[in-house]
Amino acid sequence: MPVPTLTASVMDERLRDLLARWRRAASDGAAADPAAAFAPHLDHLLMIEMDGGGNRYAHYGAAFTRHFGADLTGRVIDVLPPEILPADRRGMLEFEYAYARRTGRPLWRSYTARFGDRDETWQRLVLPLGDGRLVVGAYPVPPSTAAASPEDFLRLVIERVPVELDEAGGVLDLALSLKGFCDSRQQVAELEVLATRDPLTDVANRRHFHHLASLELEHARRMGRAFSLLALDIDHFKAINDTWGHAAGDEALKAFVAACRVALREYDVLGRVGGEEFAVALPNTGADGAAIIAERLRAQVAATTVSTTDGRRFGMTVSVGIVAPKPDAPETEDVTGLLKRADDALYRAKAEGRNRVVTDES
Repeated sequence: MPVPTLTASVMDERLRDLLARWRRAASDGAAADPAAAFAPHLDHLLMIEMDGGGNRYAHYGAAFTRHFGADLTGRVIDVLPPEILPADRRGMLEFEYAYARRTGRPLWRSYTARFGDRDETWQRLVLPLGDGRLVVGAYPVPPSTAAASPEDFLRLVIERVPVELDEAGGVLDLALSLKGFCDSRQQVAELEVLATRDPLTDVANRRHFHHLASLELEHARRMGRAFSLLALDIDHFKAINDTWGHAAGDEALKAFVAACRVALREYDVLGRVGGEEFAVALPNTGADGAAIIAERLRAQVAATTVSTTDGRRFGMTVSVGIVAPKPDAPETEDVTGLLKRADDALYRAKAEGRNRVVTDES
């Protein structure tokens, strides 16, 4: 069954072949073995299975690994960090996968995004296989232009919303209205922020910090690079709340984070892991470098002044514990274990008089 002329003129020929193979697999039962049914497309193919309430990549094409620099085979989409999958793209992917499963029909769209140092446009097909399984093919294509023909208009449509295809591969419907698409992107982005950020200080919350720090630790071990963690605790924070009030305590937390951002590098990961407790992951940084950064941070906080709503002013200090796993450290030690060691060093800094930096020696 040929693809209708308008669709065929816009759809990348490799996706037309993938669509034809999907039709044949659905009719002859070959979908039970998608690796064989779609063999010519494996490098540009994702195979997705249900994993609890999420979507897991059972296969992640080699072309994507080469292009994006990460092999996501076995990874669950909703726990990928935003650096790998931004909130707006994550939300649309989840929508597409749920829609294709529910309708049992293909979804076709294109998207333009920043990949590395350039913008690229990709076309993709989401194809349901039954039992919650999906295959997704994606190929880079030339970007669309201003609408001057039916083909150009269709290119612009699939840039904005997924298009549902009928049995013959013709356009059946839009999976979302344009308004619904815009609203959903905004809502997903807002939910992503709520799920990963501390609402008062706008840094990573405890769960998200552990996730990002774990990724950095894993990368450091894989690449043989240094890695350090800082545990931070604002000194006498209860006294700040008791003396100046809880509103002033909130202002102190925000001023503390602002001081940390001045002292830290752009790629360091700062998170709030408790009331007045924070942590920092320092990629590519050994114990000596971590000590320099920690001392710079301590001095920046000590120089910070917090103003209350009635014009009064007060200062604050911070105690810091450092842990830097040695090259021969066991790989079984995770971020939780490293933070425990950094906390032990932090408690020694408190015991020695506060407003100081102590490095874990174990």
